Amino acid sequence: MENSQKIRILITNDDGVHSASLYSLAKEISSIAEVVVVAPDRERSGISQAFTCGEGLSLNTIQREPFVMYSVSGTPADCVKLAITENLCSTMPTLVLSGVNLGENAGVSSLYSGTVAGAREACLWGVPAIALSLSERNENRMPLVVSFVKKVIEEKLFENMPLGTFWNVNFPLDSVSFAGVSVTTMGCGMFSDHYVMREGKYFLEGEKDYLNAKTDSDDYKLSKGFIVVTPHQVDQTSLKELERLQQIDFNLSMEG
Repeated sequence: MENSQKIRILITNDDGVHSASLYSLAKEISSIAEVVVVAPDRERSGISQAFTCGEGLSLNTIQREPFVMYSVSGTPADCVKLAITENLCSTMPTLVLSGVNLGENAGVSSLYSGTVAGAREACLWGVPAIALSLSERNENRMPLVVSFVKKVIEEKLFENMPLGTFWNVNFPLDSVSFAGVSVTTMGCGMFSDHYVMREGKYFLEGEKDYLNAKTDSDDYKLSKGFIVVTPHQVDQTSLKELERLQQIDFNLSMEG
C-alpha cells in the first residue's frame, strides 16, 4: 500500500495488554502501518467510559518489537487519553482500533463496553476510531477481523468518518454461516438480567432475545451471520424530546 507506513494506528482494548487477540491484531496490522499498543494492565471489561481520577496512572513499556506496547494501570478511556495527550504515538494517531474483544458488543452491550468506550474516547479527541468485537469467546474468526481491518486501512475507508462519530463493529459466531457485511442501526433490546446467589454473593446472569430484535438492528443481523457495522455518535441529544421540552414553560420564580 502506498505510503502505508505513514499511517499510525493506536490499538487499545478492555481485556488487558496481554490479550492474545490484541496481540494478533497488532501483529497483522503492523505489516501495513505503524502500530502502537496502549492497553490496560489487566482486564477492565464492562467499565464503559470510566477514567481514573484522584490517583496517578502507571505506564510501563512491555515490548518494543515488532511494535511498541505500553501497559497502563487504568481503563481503556485512560489508555487512549494518555496516549493522545502524552504523544505516545509520537504524533496524533491516524486511526484508533479498540479490541479485539472476546464477546459481542452490539446493541445495548455497547453502553457498558470498555472496548466501545476506547473508540468513543478517541472520537472525543477528533480521531477516527473503530471498536472491534467477536461474538465468540475464542479467536476462530480473527482472520475475518484482520481481513476487514486491512480493507478499511488499505482503502482508507475511515478517512471521511464525520467528527463526533465512530464505528462499532461486531463479528458473528463461528457456528453461524458468514452472511457478509451489514451496516445497521443499534438495537435497544435489553438483557434478561437477573442475579443468582452463590456463596453469599449476587452474580449477574442474563442474555439477549435475538429472535425478537428489530430486523434492521445490529443484534438481529449479527445473529444471522453478518459482520455488523454500526455508526455511533457522541452527541446523545434526543431531538424528538428536545422539541417537546422546548414547548414547556419552565420559568420559575426565585420565591418559594
